[in-house]
Amino acid sequence: MNDPKEHDDSTVGTVDDARREADGAAPGAGDGAGTPDEGAQSGAAGAPAEARYLRSRAELENYRRRAADDVERAREAGLDSAVLAVLTVFDDLGRALQAAEASDDPTSIVPGVRAVKESLERNLENLDIRPIGEPGEPFDPNEHEALTAVPLIADAEPGTIADVFQAGFKRGDRLVRPARVVVYKEPEEA
Repeated sequence: MNDPKEHDDSTVGTVDDARREADGAAPGAGDGAGTPDEGAQSGAAGAPAEARYLRSRAELENYRRRAADDVERAREAGLDSAVLAVLTVFDDLGRALQAAEASDDPTSIVPGVRAVKESLERNLENLDIRPIGEPGEPFDPNEHEALTAVPLIADAEPGTIADVFQAGFKRGDRLVRPARVVVYKEPEEA
C-alpha cells in the first residue's frame, strides 16, 4: 500500500455516487454494476424524493386554497360592512313610512326623511364615500355624465352644472358612480 499507484477502492466513489449520497441513496446504487436487488434498492431510494415532491405539491395546493378562501372572506366582510350602513337606512325609511301612514298630513314625514338622508350621508362618509356633482360646479367629463345642456341663465357660468339628476360618488380618489347632470351650454354667437 505504500505504492502511490495502489489505492483502496472501498473509499473511492464516483460523481454519481456523491449525487446519490446527497439524495439519500447509498453510493454505488443504481450504477448497473450491482445485483438485481441493488437495482430495486435504487428505485426505492427515489421513493423518498418522490414523496417529498408530492408532499410539497399538496402543501402548495393547500396554501393556494387557503389564500383564495382568505380573499373571499375579506371580500364578504367588506360587503357586509357596506350593507350594514344601508340596512339602517332601510329601517329608518320603514319607520318614516309608518309615521306617514299614521298621520293625516303627508308633510309631517319630511323631517324624518331628511334625518334618514343625513344618516345615510354619515354612513357613506364613514366608508370614505362622498357625493360629487353639485349645481354650480364646473362640468368634469371624468366625474360627470351630461344628460343634456340648457340655455345659460343670469349669474350662471357656461360649462357648469345646472341641475343634478343623479348624484355621483367617489371613494377616495376612485369614481364609484358618475353624477348624471344637466349642464349650462355656451352662449350662442349671433
